[in-house]
Amino acid sequence: MPTMRMGELLVTKKILTDKQLDQALAEHDQTGRFLGEILVKRGWTTEEQAAQSLSEQLGLAYVDLTKYTVEPGITELLPEELARKYLALPLFRTAATTTIAMANPLDLRATDEIKKVMNANLRAVFATPAQLKKRIAEEYRKENPSSSATTRTREAFSGDLAIRKPSSPQAMRDSSAPEEIASPAPVVDIVDNLIAGAVGMGASDIHLEPQGEHFFCRYRVDGVLQDMPTIPKEHEAAVNSRIKIMAGMDIAEKRLPQDGRIQTTVKNKNVDLRISTFPTVYGENVVIRILDKTRSLFSLEDLGMSPECLRVFEQMIRKPHGIILVTGPTGAGKTSTLYAALSKINTIEKNIITLEDPIEYEIDRVRQSQVNVKAGLTFASGLRSIVRQDPDIIMIGEIRDRETAQIAIHAALTGHLVFSTLHTNDAPSAATRLVDMGIEPFLVSSSLVCVVAQRLVRVLCKECKELHRPLPELLEQLKIKEKTSLEFYREKGCSRCRNTGYGGRIGIFEMLLPDEEIKKLIDKKSSSGEIRELMIRQGRKTLRDDGLEKLVKGITSLSEILRVTQG
Repeated sequence: MPTMRMGELLVTKKILTDKQLDQALAEHDQTGRFLGEILVKRGWTTEEQAAQSLSEQLGLAYVDLTKYTVEPGITELLPEELARKYLALPLFRTAATTTIAMANPLDLRATDEIKKVMNANLRAVFATPAQLKKRIAEEYRKENPSSSATTRTREAFSGDLAIRKPSSPQAMRDSSAPEEIASPAPVVDIVDNLIAGAVGMGASDIHLEPQGEHFFCRYRVDGVLQDMPTIPKEHEAAVNSRIKIMAGMDIAEKRLPQDGRIQTTVKNKNVDLRISTFPTVYGENVVIRILDKTRSLFSLEDLGMSPECLRVFEQMIRKPHGIILVTGPTGAGKTSTLYAALSKINTIEKNIITLEDPIEYEIDRVRQSQVNVKAGLTFASGLRSIVRQDPDIIMIGEIRDRETAQIAIHAALTGHLVFSTLHTNDAPSAATRLVDMGIEPFLVSSSLVCVVAQRLVRVLCKECKELHRPLPELLEQLKIKEKTSLEFYREKGCSRCRNTGYGGRIGIFEMLLPDEEIKKLIDKKSSSGEIRELMIRQGRKTLRDDGLEKLVKGITSLSEILRVTQG
């Protein structure tokens, strides 16, 4: 469908009538002046309406400069005379581009000259001429209190730095952090400190949550959400806009969910930020997933498998063909297990190809590809192409549908070793899930080599964990026979663990190895409960069994085991 022109958009929005548009177009033909300029001069539309309609027509973002905080010191990169000449104002700079607000982003002469002067790639966004004139006057009128401010700004944007360095690595943990967040600091400082603080704490996600008169912030650390200082409500729109522009998202679109990505460096760490927005009754909810590219890969020995489980799993991943599944909910560490397995068997004789969403780690000599649904590269379509790349081993980030499952199992049955993940609660449910997807039971039983279910439990802080003797009733509920002298450790909390009682996480595992008996149950479409009962009779440990072993060893607490496992 062809894109609507600005005038047509204004008519569709009932801002302009057909008659007014015809008159304005006639004047445009006679004088050559811009249509928006004519409409504003006649009083038929405002500058904001004209700019927003033009941005919709051209697919460029529109920025309301009355609600946007300009990056401190960024105006030093563009001389004031050029800013006034072209009505252009730099907003912020990342490693790849400088975002600049312009009255006419389509003026190639202006953008070329600005790009040359600033020595940067530009990303132009719309702003109204009136707002630009006002903000240019304000920003260039500001005096730097000292040369050190200029130096800090330049250092912050030198090299590959995309986010300005906070005052200290502990900025979000220190007692001063709440005051920093609550103060009327520039929005850029709020966003930078949010991200730097999360990376410093090892958080996996940042949640920005609007609610009534509040704008809450939470970090997910070790799999558990923790409250952080509340951001002033008046900064909500500006904070969201900055994040969305950095991620290449449409800041004007607030009614539909959006996804974006920011690649940057924080505290000398290469970090990939995945941004997701979701409209709620109180405003846009923003979640930022943090992928630390500098974090080293786990080895199989570091995951937390028991010696017996580790020995068997290492045997299974060296099979010549078949499918190996790792199951569990989101955030259970499934991808880390797959990466550890691939690293273990990665040799020069093997051609390993992966299809992931997203690529969380990079492995030498492994061909890794990223799912791109918009471009048509899905798990199913990508997997079809991978099998034509002469692979020995294939890793698929997740089996989400019947088509992907069919291709994966076909590859496993035709001489390839396939690794993937499924969202199931336990190992026996993996087989029944594939059957529910429409895969023939005999194909599942013939191709399935091994299923590993896992969870992550928090590790007790070594500095403050304390001995605890549980109630006999609780031990009986957990089917623990020893009830007299058994002592566990439990969380307490200290300054080192930020009063959580924990530091880090470790995996608990259960493993299903389809032998002839289990294959018969799969072929008969037996329930996951029946398969689970047989697995237990065969002496295989469940998730809770593995968790209880780590509980007895003082690695984790009873509350953690109960939190992540079912009876």
